[in-house]
Amino acid sequence: MQEIVIEERFRGPSKSANGGYITGLLSELIDGPAEITLKAPPPLETPLALVPTDAGYEVRHGDRPVAVVRPGAYELEVPAAPSPDAVDAATARYNGRTGSPVPHCFVCGVERAEGDALRIFTGPVEDRDLVAAPWVPAESLTGADGQVMDRYVFAALDCPGAWAWYGQTAGSMLLGRMVGQVTGKVRPGERCTVMAWPIRMEGRKAYAGSAVLDSGGAVVASGLATWIAVDNVS
Repeated sequence: MQEIVIEERFRGPSKSANGGYITGLLSELIDGPAEITLKAPPPLETPLALVPTDAGYEVRHGDRPVAVVRPGAYELEVPAAPSPDAVDAATARYNGRTGSPVPHCFVCGVERAEGDALRIFTGPVEDRDLVAAPWVPAESLTGADGQVMDRYVFAALDCPGAWAWYGQTAGSMLLGRMVGQVTGKVRPGERCTVMAWPIRMEGRKAYAGSAVLDSGGAVVASGLATWIAVDNVS
């Protein structure tokens, strides 16, 4: 049995892991599309057991299941990307600059320093049901091959999906499930585009698609997320 420890650097809420980071980390255990379901807030700086299952792996905190990863399947039509100017205008409208309950979030927190976190600030694209932002990955996100590690490209799919629903749901949202795949590579310092769009809502569940595009406009990651409406996140 293996163990993983999620450093405080990778927090979303104050006391638990960012959903994008842990889903990205677990996605590396699966060849092809991965489905990651979060069962409980993953604690920080705590040994978590990584237990093989018939289909994939389960992450446990003691006897408590935290997450499950297995091969997944999804269908997602990625919208046409906005122009670079439209992306720049969208990120200037990022609602999380003043309205985020988690300004310390690894993916979308405005209080995080350059190089320490992803700092993806997706805002609404004018005249489209879409949010978008530029993302220039830092050198600190690279692996042995000099490319941005898949876990971080996958993580970039996370918070934009919640911001795609901003103002359309009451309270806050937590990631419940992500089905996605990284299909390409990006270089540190390369200007990418991250975008997300709402799909449908069923009760407390809100579904969103998201994608990461490289500097040439090719989709290098995509995902279908299930978000759960909650009273608050901090």
